[in-house]
Amino acid sequence: MAPNPGARDLGASRWAKIPQAGEPAPFFAAATDGVDRYSLDVVAGRWIVLMIFGTLAEPASAEGLRRALDRAELFNGTDAAFFGVSVDPADRVQRGLANLEPAIRFFWDFDCTVARLYGAVHGEHLKPLVFLIDPAFRVAMVAAVEDTAAVLERLAAELRDAPSAAENQIAPVLTLPRIFEPEQCEQLIAYYRAGQPSASGFALDVGGRTVQRVDPYLKRRHDVTIEDEALVRALKQRLETRLFPMVHRAFGWRGQHIERYLVCRYGAEEKGFFSRHRDDVTAGTAHRKFAVSLNLNGEFDGGELCFPEFGPRTYRPPVGGATVFGCNLLHEATPVTRGERYVFVPFLYDDEGARLRRANLGRVDADLRGSRKERRAGRGR
Repeated sequence: MAPNPGARDLGASRWAKIPQAGEPAPFFAAATDGVDRYSLDVVAGRWIVLMIFGTLAEPASAEGLRRALDRAELFNGTDAAFFGVSVDPADRVQRGLANLEPAIRFFWDFDCTVARLYGAVHGEHLKPLVFLIDPAFRVAMVAAVEDTAAVLERLAAELRDAPSAAENQIAPVLTLPRIFEPEQCEQLIAYYRAGQPSASGFALDVGGRTVQRVDPYLKRRHDVTIEDEALVRALKQRLETRLFPMVHRAFGWRGQHIERYLVCRYGAEEKGFFSRHRDDVTAGTAHRKFAVSLNLNGEFDGGELCFPEFGPRTYRPPVGGATVFGCNLLHEATPVTRGERYVFVPFLYDDEGARLRRANLGRVDADLRGSRKERRAGRGR
Protein backbone atom coordinates (compact mmCIF):
# COMPACT_ATOMS: atom_id res chain seq x y z
CA MET A 1 0.00 0.00 0.00
CA ALA A 2 1.33 3.47 -0.83
CA PRO A 3 2.38 5.70 2.04
CA ASN A 4 -0.18 8.11 3.41
CA PRO A 5 1.10 11.62 2.59
CA GLY A 6 -1.07 13.17 5.29
CA ALA A 7 0.81 11.57 8.19
CA ARG A 8 2.36 13.99 10.66
CA ASP A 9 3.54 12.01 13.73
CA LEU A 10 7.32 11.90 14.13
CA GLY A 11 7.21 9.80 17.30
CA ALA A 12 10.37 7.75 17.68
CA SER A 13 8.36 4.62 18.46
CA ARG A 14 6.66 4.69 15.07
CA TRP A 15 9.19 6.13 12.66
CA ALA A 16 12.41 4.80 11.17
CA LYS A 17 15.59 6.64 12.08
CA ILE A 18 15.97 10.00 10.38
CA PRO A 19 19.57 11.09 9.62
CA GLN A 20 20.48 13.86 12.03
CA ALA A 21 22.79 16.87 11.84
CA GLY A 22 26.45 15.83 11.72
CA GLU A 23 25.71 12.39 10.27
CA PRO A 24 26.61 11.38 6.70
CA ALA A 25 23.66 11.68 4.33
CA PRO A 26 22.80 8.30 2.75
CA PHE A 27 23.84 7.83 -0.87
CA PHE A 28 21.22 6.80 -3.41
CA ALA A 29 20.47 6.67 -7.11
CA ALA A 30 16.94 7.16 -8.44
CA ALA A 31 15.09 8.16 -11.59
CA THR A 32 14.77 11.76 -12.75
CA ASP A 33 13.53 13.07 -16.07
CA GLY A 34 15.99 11.90 -18.71
CA VAL A 35 18.16 9.82 -16.34
CA ASP A 36 17.10 6.36 -15.13
CA ARG A 37 19.57 6.29 -12.23
CA TYR A 38 20.83 9.70 -11.14
CA SER A 39 23.37 9.34 -8.30
CA LEU A 40 22.87 12.16 -5.84
CA ASP A 41 26.31 11.69 -4.25
CA VAL A 42 28.11 12.90 -7.40
CA VAL A 43 26.58 16.33 -6.71
CA ALA A 44 28.58 16.58 -3.47
CA GLY A 45 30.85 19.57 -3.19
CA ARG A 46 27.96 22.02 -3.01
CA TRP A 47 25.09 22.62 -0.62
CA ILE A 48 22.01 20.48 -1.32
CA VAL A 49 18.42 20.95 -0.25
CA LEU A 50 16.72 17.54 -0.39
CA MET A 51 12.97 17.85 0.06
CA ILE A 52 11.08 14.57 0.44
CA PHE A 53 7.64 16.10 -0.04
CA GLY A 54 5.85 12.91 -1.07
CA THR A 55 2.96 14.33 -3.03
CA LEU A 56 1.81 17.79 -4.06
CA ALA A 57 -1.74 16.71 -3.23
CA GLU A 58 -0.69 17.39 0.35
CA PRO A 59 -1.11 21.16 0.98
CA ALA A 60 1.90 21.45 3.27
CA SER A 61 4.13 19.77 0.66
CA ALA A 62 2.86 22.01 -2.11
CA GLU A 63 3.49 25.07 0.06
CA GLY A 64 6.97 23.89 1.02
CA LEU A 65 7.91 23.37 -2.62
CA ARG A 66 6.49 26.78 -3.55
CA ARG A 67 8.66 28.41 -0.89
CA ALA A 68 11.75 26.65 -2.23
CA LEU A 69 11.05 27.61 -5.85
CA ASP A 70 10.43 31.21 -4.76
CA ARG A 71 14.07 31.21 -3.59
CA ALA A 72 15.40 29.71 -6.83
CA GLU A 73 18.20 32.30 -6.88
CA LEU A 74 19.90 30.28 -4.11
CA PHE A 75 20.34 27.32 -6.45
CA ASN A 76 22.90 28.17 -9.12
CA GLY A 77 24.23 24.63 -9.56
CA THR A 78 27.75 25.60 -8.50
CA ASP A 79 27.24 26.50 -4.86
CA ALA A 80 23.85 24.92 -4.18
CA ALA A 81 21.24 22.66 -5.75
CA PHE A 82 17.68 21.60 -4.95
CA PHE A 83 16.29 18.08 -5.25
CA GLY A 84 12.66 17.20 -4.60
CA VAL A 85 11.43 13.66 -4.05
CA SER A 86 7.93 12.66 -5.15
CA VAL A 87 6.24 9.32 -4.46
CA ASP A 88 3.13 10.25 -6.46
CA PRO A 89 3.00 9.59 -10.26
CA ALA A 90 0.32 12.30 -10.50
CA ASP A 91 2.94 14.94 -9.66
CA ARG A 92 4.68 14.06 -12.92
CA VAL A 93 1.74 13.26 -15.18
CA GLN A 94 -1.09 15.50 -14.01
CA ARG A 95 0.70 18.31 -12.20
CA GLY A 96 3.52 18.70 -14.74
CA LEU A 97 6.38 18.71 -12.24
CA ALA A 98 9.65 18.84 -14.20
CA ASN A 99 13.33 19.67 -13.76
CA LEU A 100 14.32 23.32 -13.82
CA GLU A 101 17.92 23.18 -14.98
CA PRO A 102 20.63 23.56 -14.07
CA ALA A 103 20.09 23.11 -10.36
CA ILE A 104 16.50 22.08 -9.57
CA ARG A 105 15.62 18.42 -10.13
CA PHE A 106 12.96 15.96 -9.05
CA PHE A 107 13.37 12.29 -8.19
CA TRP A 108 10.54 9.89 -8.98
CA ASP A 109 10.49 7.62 -5.94
CA PHE A 110 7.31 5.68 -6.67
CA ASP A 111 8.41 2.64 -4.62
CA CYS A 112 9.42 4.94 -1.72
CA THR A 113 13.00 3.62 -1.61
CA VAL A 114 14.50 7.08 -1.08
CA ALA A 115 11.84 8.14 1.40
CA ARG A 116 12.46 5.02 3.48
CA LEU A 117 16.24 5.47 3.29
CA TYR A 118 15.89 8.92 4.84
CA GLY A 119 13.50 7.79 7.56
CA ALA A 120 10.47 9.55 6.10
CA VAL A 121 8.38 6.36 5.83
CA HIS A 122 7.12 3.95 8.45
CA GLY A 123 4.51 1.42 7.52
CA GLU A 124 1.90 3.18 5.40
CA HIS A 125 2.76 6.69 6.53
CA LEU A 126 5.03 9.35 5.07
CA LYS A 127 6.22 12.44 6.85
CA PRO A 128 7.43 15.13 4.42
CA LEU A 129 10.94 16.23 5.42
CA VAL A 130 13.54 18.73 4.24
CA PHE A 131 17.27 18.05 4.60
CA LEU A 132 20.09 20.54 4.22
CA ILE A 133 23.20 18.60 3.16
CA ASP A 134 26.64 20.22 3.30
CA PRO A 135 29.36 19.99 0.60
CA ALA A 136 30.92 16.99 2.36
CA PHE A 137 27.54 15.23 2.00
CA ARG A 138 26.74 15.42 5.71
CA VAL A 139 23.39 16.46 7.14
CA ALA A 140 23.52 20.05 8.38
CA MET A 141 19.83 20.44 9.20
CA VAL A 142 16.61 18.43 9.06
CA ALA A 143 13.11 19.85 9.39
CA ALA A 144 9.47 19.13 8.64
CA VAL A 145 8.34 20.47 5.29
CA GLU A 146 6.34 23.15 7.12
CA ASP A 147 9.69 24.62 8.22
CA THR A 148 11.14 24.93 4.70
CA ALA A 149 11.65 28.68 5.16
CA ALA A 150 14.03 28.06 8.08
CA VAL A 151 16.08 25.61 6.01
CA LEU A 152 16.34 28.15 3.19
CA GLU A 153 17.46 30.87 5.59
CA ARG A 154 20.14 28.54 6.97
CA LEU A 155 21.28 27.80 3.41
CA ALA A 156 21.49 31.52 2.58
CA ALA A 157 23.62 32.11 5.68
CA GLU A 158 25.93 29.18 4.83
CA LEU A 159 26.41 30.44 1.28
CA ARG A 160 27.47 33.85 2.59
CA ASP A 161 30.18 32.18 4.70
CA ALA A 162 31.07 29.42 2.22
CA PRO A 163 34.03 30.94 0.32
CA SER A 164 36.29 31.48 3.32
CA ALA A 165 35.36 28.14 4.91
CA ALA A 166 35.88 26.14 1.72
CA GLU A 167 39.30 27.65 1.00
CA ASN A 168 40.61 26.24 4.29
CA GLN A 169 39.57 22.67 3.49
CA ILE A 170 42.26 20.12 2.66
CA ALA A 171 41.36 16.74 1.18
CA PRO A 172 42.73 13.59 2.91
CA VAL A 173 45.22 12.76 0.16
CA LEU A 174 48.92 11.92 0.04
CA THR A 175 51.28 13.44 -2.54
CA LEU A 176 54.75 11.97 -2.93
CA PRO A 177 57.57 13.00 -5.29
CA ARG A 178 60.19 10.66 -6.82
CA ILE A 179 58.20 7.49 -7.38
CA PHE A 180 59.35 7.20 -11.02
CA GLU A 181 62.62 8.58 -12.37
CA PRO A 182 62.48 11.02 -15.31
CA GLU A 183 63.79 8.28 -17.62
CA GLN A 184 60.98 5.96 -16.49
CA CYS A 185 58.39 8.65 -17.21
CA GLU A 186 59.82 9.23 -20.68
CA GLN A 187 59.78 5.47 -21.36
CA LEU A 188 56.11 5.25 -20.47
CA ILE A 189 55.20 8.22 -22.67
CA ALA A 190 57.09 6.61 -25.55
CA TYR A 191 55.26 3.34 -24.88
CA TYR A 192 51.94 5.17 -25.18
CA ARG A 193 52.92 6.89 -28.42
CA ALA A 194 54.06 3.59 -29.96
CA GLY A 195 50.84 1.85 -28.93
CA GLN A 196 47.26 1.93 -30.13
CA PRO A 197 45.34 4.24 -27.77
CA SER A 198 41.66 3.55 -27.22
CA ALA A 199 38.94 5.77 -25.80
CA SER A 200 38.77 5.25 -22.06
CA GLY A 201 35.53 4.02 -20.53
CA PHE A 202 34.17 3.81 -17.02
CA ALA A 203 32.47 1.08 -15.01
CA LEU A 204 28.81 0.99 -14.01
CA ASP A 205 26.36 -1.64 -12.85
CA VAL A 206 23.56 -2.48 -15.27
CA GLY A 207 21.12 -5.29 -14.54
CA GLY A 208 23.34 -6.75 -11.82
CA ARG A 209 26.50 -6.79 -13.96
CA THR A 210 29.44 -4.40 -14.09
CA VAL A 211 29.89 -3.17 -17.66
CA GLN A 212 32.08 -0.59 -19.36
CA ARG A 213 30.68 2.47 -21.11
CA VAL A 214 32.34 5.20 -23.15
CA ASP A 215 30.70 8.62 -22.92
CA PRO A 216 32.62 11.77 -23.97
CA TYR A 217 30.14 13.84 -21.99
CA LEU A 218 31.53 12.25 -18.79
CA LYS A 219 35.11 11.35 -19.72
CA ARG A 220 37.58 12.21 -22.49
CA ARG A 221 40.77 10.24 -22.19
CA HIS A 222 42.73 7.67 -24.19
CA ASP A 223 44.59 4.70 -22.70
CA VAL A 224 47.24 2.18 -23.61
CA THR A 225 47.55 -1.01 -21.53
CA ILE A 226 51.13 -2.03 -20.73
CA GLU A 227 51.67 -5.60 -21.94
CA ASP A 228 55.47 -5.70 -21.70
CA GLU A 229 56.11 -8.04 -18.75
CA ALA A 230 59.59 -6.68 -18.00
CA LEU A 231 58.22 -3.14 -17.87
CA VAL A 232 55.34 -4.23 -15.65
CA ARG A 233 57.80 -5.85 -13.24
CA ALA A 234 59.89 -2.68 -13.11
CA LEU A 235 56.84 -0.51 -12.36
CA LYS A 236 55.58 -2.95 -9.75
CA GLN A 237 58.94 -2.92 -8.00
CA ARG A 238 58.95 0.88 -7.77
CA LEU A 239 55.41 1.02 -6.41
CA GLU A 240 56.07 -1.65 -3.81
CA THR A 241 59.31 -0.16 -2.52
CA ARG A 242 58.63 3.56 -2.85
CA LEU A 243 54.87 4.03 -2.65
CA PHE A 244 53.47 1.18 -0.52
CA PRO A 245 55.47 2.01 2.65
CA MET A 246 54.37 5.65 2.59
CA VAL A 247 50.74 4.72 2.01
CA HIS A 248 50.97 2.50 5.08
CA ARG A 249 52.59 5.30 7.09
CA ALA A 250 49.97 7.88 6.06
CA PHE A 251 46.80 5.79 6.12
CA GLY A 252 47.58 2.79 8.33
CA TRP A 253 46.66 0.43 5.49
CA ARG A 254 49.00 -2.02 3.83
CA GLY A 255 48.70 -2.46 0.07
CA GLN A 256 49.30 -5.96 -1.32
CA HIS A 257 48.02 -5.92 -4.90
CA ILE A 258 48.05 -3.61 -7.90
CA GLU A 259 45.24 -3.43 -10.43
CA ARG A 260 45.94 -2.41 -14.04
CA TYR A 261 49.01 -0.95 -15.70
CA LEU A 262 47.80 1.88 -17.92
CA VAL A 263 49.36 4.92 -19.51
CA CYS A 264 46.70 7.55 -20.09
CA ARG A 265 46.58 10.77 -22.08
CA TYR A 266 44.34 13.80 -21.58
CA GLY A 267 44.67 16.19 -24.54
CA ALA A 268 43.86 19.88 -24.78
CA GLU A 269 42.48 19.39 -28.31
CA GLU A 270 39.40 17.76 -26.77
CA LYS A 271 39.70 19.35 -23.32
CA GLY A 272 40.39 15.93 -21.84
CA PHE A 273 38.81 15.40 -18.43
CA PHE A 274 37.07 12.88 -16.16
CA SER A 275 33.95 14.17 -14.41
CA ARG A 276 33.09 13.57 -10.76
CA HIS A 277 33.04 9.93 -9.74
CA ARG A 278 34.06 7.38 -7.12
CA ASP A 279 36.23 4.39 -7.96
CA ASP A 280 34.63 1.65 -5.83
CA VAL A 281 30.87 1.84 -6.40
CA THR A 282 30.27 -1.18 -8.67
CA ALA A 283 30.50 -4.92 -8.07
CA GLY A 284 33.54 -5.01 -10.33
CA THR A 285 35.37 -2.19 -8.51
CA ALA A 286 34.30 -2.69 -4.88
CA HIS A 287 37.67 -4.27 -4.01
CA ARG A 288 39.63 -1.11 -4.79
CA LYS A 289 40.96 0.76 -1.74
CA PHE A 290 43.30 3.48 -3.00
CA ALA A 291 43.76 5.18 -6.36
CA VAL A 292 47.11 6.48 -7.61
CA SER A 293 47.54 9.36 -10.04
CA LEU A 294 51.19 9.59 -11.14
CA ASN A 295 52.06 12.38 -13.58
CA LEU A 296 54.58 11.51 -16.29
CA ASN A 297 55.03 15.03 -17.65
CA GLY A 298 54.37 18.62 -16.64
CA GLU A 299 53.96 20.60 -19.87
CA PHE A 300 50.21 21.21 -19.63
CA ASP A 301 47.64 23.50 -18.05
CA GLY A 302 44.59 22.18 -16.24
CA GLY A 303 44.46 18.45 -15.66
CA GLU A 304 44.42 18.75 -11.88
CA LEU A 305 42.69 16.62 -9.29
CA CYS A 306 39.79 18.04 -7.31
CA PHE A 307 37.92 16.50 -4.37
CA PRO A 308 34.66 18.50 -4.22
CA GLU A 309 33.56 17.21 -0.81
CA PHE A 310 36.66 18.90 0.64
CA GLY A 311 36.53 22.29 -1.04
CA PRO A 312 37.64 23.79 -4.36
CA ARG A 313 41.40 23.31 -3.88
CA THR A 314 43.11 21.36 -6.68
CA TYR A 315 46.03 18.94 -6.45
CA ARG A 316 48.77 18.22 -8.97
CA PRO A 317 51.57 15.73 -8.30
CA PRO A 318 55.02 16.64 -9.65
CA VAL A 319 56.51 14.83 -12.63
CA GLY A 320 57.32 11.31 -11.46
CA GLY A 321 55.31 11.89 -8.31
CA ALA A 322 51.97 10.49 -7.23
CA THR A 323 48.84 11.63 -5.46
CA VAL A 324 47.17 8.77 -3.57
CA PHE A 325 43.59 8.88 -2.28
CA GLY A 326 40.82 6.60 -1.08
CA CYS A 327 38.69 5.14 -3.88
CA ASN A 328 35.55 6.15 -1.97
CA LEU A 329 36.40 9.86 -2.30
CA LEU A 330 34.45 11.83 -4.89
CA HIS A 331 36.98 13.27 -7.32
CA GLU A 332 37.46 14.61 -10.83
CA ALA A 333 40.25 15.33 -13.27
CA THR A 334 39.76 18.89 -14.50
CA PRO A 335 39.97 19.65 -18.25
CA VAL A 336 43.39 20.01 -19.85
CA THR A 337 43.42 23.44 -21.51
CA ARG A 338 46.97 23.45 -22.94
CA GLY A 339 49.26 20.66 -24.06
CA GLU A 340 48.79 17.04 -23.09
CA ARG A 341 48.87 15.26 -19.75
CA TYR A 342 50.32 11.76 -19.50
CA VAL A 343 49.51 9.87 -16.32
CA PHE A 344 49.88 6.40 -14.83
CA VAL A 345 46.77 5.37 -12.84
CA PRO A 346 46.83 2.05 -10.95
CA PHE A 347 44.56 0.99 -8.09
CA LEU A 348 45.75 -0.66 -4.86
CA TYR A 349 43.96 -3.34 -2.87
CA ASP A 350 44.72 -5.97 -0.22
CA ASP A 351 44.06 -9.67 0.32
CA GLU A 352 40.54 -8.98 1.57
CA GLY A 353 39.93 -7.00 -1.62
CA ALA A 354 41.37 -9.87 -3.66
CA ARG A 355 38.81 -12.25 -2.16
CA LEU A 356 36.02 -9.79 -2.95
CA ARG A 357 37.33 -9.36 -6.48
CA ARG A 358 37.28 -13.12 -7.07
CA ALA A 359 33.79 -13.42 -5.61
CA ASN A 360 32.45 -10.71 -7.94
CA LEU A 361 34.31 -11.83 -11.05
CA GLY A 362 31.26 -13.60 -12.48
CA ARG A 363 29.35 -10.31 -12.45
CA VAL A 364 32.01 -8.42 -14.43
CA ASP A 365 32.16 -8.13 -18.21
CA ALA A 366 35.30 -9.61 -19.77
CA ASP A 367 36.68 -6.26 -20.97
CA LEU A 368 36.91 -5.05 -17.35
CA ARG A 369 38.72 -8.06 -15.92
CA GLY A 370 42.19 -7.10 -17.17
CA SER A 371 44.61 -9.19 -19.15
CA ARG A 372 46.05 -12.45 -17.81
CA LYS A 373 49.49 -10.84 -17.70
CA GLU A 374 48.15 -7.96 -15.65
CA ARG A 375 46.38 -10.26 -13.20
CA ARG A 376 49.59 -12.25 -12.72
CA ALA A 377 51.64 -9.08 -12.18
CA GLY A 378 49.08 -7.72 -9.76
CA ARG A 379 49.51 -10.53 -7.26
CA GLY A 380 51.12 -9.71 -3.94
CA ARG A 381 54.81 -9.43 -3.26
